Amino acid sequence: MYSKIYLIRCLALVLPLLLIAPLSYAQTYSEKNPYIYSVEEVEKGGFMLLVNKAYRLPEGYVPKGLQNANNRVRCEKENMFLNETALDYLEQMFIAAKKEGIDLIFFDGWREEALQRKYYNNKIAERGHSLATSLVAPPRGSEHELGLAADILSTLHRMRDGHFAATTTGKWLIANCWKYGFIIRYPQNKIEITRFLFEPWHYRFVGVEEATKITASGLCLEEYLAKMR
Repeated sequence: MYSKIYLIRCLALVLPLLLIAPLSYAQTYSEKNPYIYSVEEVEKGGFMLLVNKAYRLPEGYVPKGLQNANNRVRCEKENMFLNETALDYLEQMFIAAKKEGIDLIFFDGWREEALQRKYYNNKIAERGHSLATSLVAPPRGSEHELGLAADILSTLHRMRDGHFAATTTGKWLIANCWKYGFIIRYPQNKIEITRFLFEPWHYRFVGVEEATKITASGLCLEEYLAKMR
């Protein structure tokens, strides 16, 4: 788990940003005043759609093209789903990792809005609002609800914590995810922009071409999309 000192330091970075919009998008929108996409906007945005605290999915949104991953990759639980294209590439990444002696586990994928709300409310009750919102996205503000986010761990490290980045598996994922269209969504050096703590297990599918560019640029998704506008 994260140490108390690490959490306090990260909270000090996050708190001043809680009331402002993401650095890369219109300052009108924020966690308290989010932009709500229409279904048409979500579908048009495709693999590059920005979903976060300030840019949220429409109420009750369920993505098209979800596929059950249980017969494709090693999963932590039953009935795990991911976008069909993202799952194809995830499977390729699992196969490539296995060839190098890395045993990956698909720990979490698509979540429905009600489950995201439950996670969010539970974390607020546990940690308080300010810290909780740097750990868990609000309902309709999570990429998991978009069906393009995959939490990936290993058989040797099954905890979603910062220590995963230092493991052999964590290092392999960071070095190779872009080859399969994934990016590490919440990098350690971008907390001020993403407004989430470092999550070395959380990967977002954007497609191979864009993942290659984003990784090479060293930018997080918010910064990259702003640069492309």
